[in-house]
Amino acid sequence: MPISGRASGEAPPTRGIALITLILILFFLGAIGASLIGMVYSRLLSITLEIDRLQAQYLVEAGLAQGLYEIKTGLDVFGGGRGNIPVTALGPGAYQVIIDPKSSTLTAIGVVRDVRRVSVVKYE
Repeated sequence: MPISGRASGEAPPTRGIALITLILILFFLGAIGASLIGMVYSRLLSITLEIDRLQAQYLVEAGLAQGLYEIKTGLDVFGGGRGNIPVTALGPGAYQVIIDPKSSTLTAIGVVRDVRRVSVVKYE
């Protein structure tokens, strides 16, 4: 009889190898799942930020349109002076328009959460 305690011709034990293989497979599946969750979360944050950027840009455009309307018609709709619009809430954010008569420019600022957009337009 051999020293290992097995009769010659017996197959070596494989129970331990199966357990180790199962643990490795589960580890790799967990790593793949965690990376997938991380990618989805990152994409969600990116999309949310892009939506905020677009909304802030639309607020800037709304402010510019209102400011140009006040200048063309001579009306002071918001009471901040012709073309000047105080901070005005609209949708998820707010906008503000500041007129500089010396340089004939309108500066519109749109803010949604932490995103801020500024646009300057020269008028005649």
